[in-house]
Amino acid sequence: MSVNKVKISLDGFVDRQLTIPIQLTWDYVGLDQSIDEYESKIITEVIGVGRDFEVTRFAHAPLTGTTTEPTDIEYEFNFYSGGSLNDATNWKSNYQVEGFTTQEIFYYTNNFTNSFFKLDLYDNVDEKRQTNYITIIIPTQQGLKMDAIMQTTPVSIKKPYFVLDYVGDKEGFFIYWLKKRTFLDISTFYMTAKFYDAKNGYFTKMMNMPQSSLPGNKYIFDGSQYFYYRVELNYEKHDYQIFNMNPNQTIYLNDGQRAGTLEPIKWYEYVNP
Repeated sequence: MSVNKVKISLDGFVDRQLTIPIQLTWDYVGLDQSIDEYESKIITEVIGVGRDFEVTRFAHAPLTGTTTEPTDIEYEFNFYSGGSLNDATNWKSNYQVEGFTTQEIFYYTNNFTNSFFKLDLYDNVDEKRQTNYITIIIPTQQGLKMDAIMQTTPVSIKKPYFVLDYVGDKEGFFIYWLKKRTFLDISTFYMTAKFYDAKNGYFTKMMNMPQSSLPGNKYIFDGSQYFYYRVELNYEKHDYQIFNMNPNQTIYLNDGQRAGTLEPIKWYEYVNP
């Protein structure tokens, strides 16, 4: 058996140093931590990053912005009764014009109570690229009443005129939208209106002015002006305001064409050629 012999000799009193190389391998140091990081990465890719989808309630802003002013919002829907498109009086705020009988309205039959108004809020007015983010339903059971005759008996029946507020008729008064703007930073929406007729099973599209107001051809017009109202959300106050889109509409407030306060937000049935 042969071994390496190392001889260290003492040379006076001078300190000597002997260096012995030793190989060190660090391949597995921190391996557990790397596994934890990789696991977190895979889980994130599978289920995604957590996002805040908490919803808050936006109420209609007071008339002048003060808390003592009325907060109600009014909608008036008008149906086409037939006749000339040049006559604005052919649009009436009356369910009977849409084809419901006095008995159906008075007794709240299924074909009447299953009907409703549908307000859709889009992110823009371009039909080819817009996205519907919010839908508001206003049922026919709500609304003011009007006088009518059922056979020979005077009765009061519902009409498509709504005064919505914190109390009373309040379905459709609030807009429910994301509380924070981190996921979708949208504060401006564009509102359209349709009426679902459960008696006949179809939707009726609405305009913000009757076709009688259109010059020339009643079927050629700028849809961005005649099919929408603009809705502005205030994230700080948690309220909203609605504005006219059509410059031809009568302005009742010197407040950027605000609608639904002193006068109702008016919708008129669109007569499709």
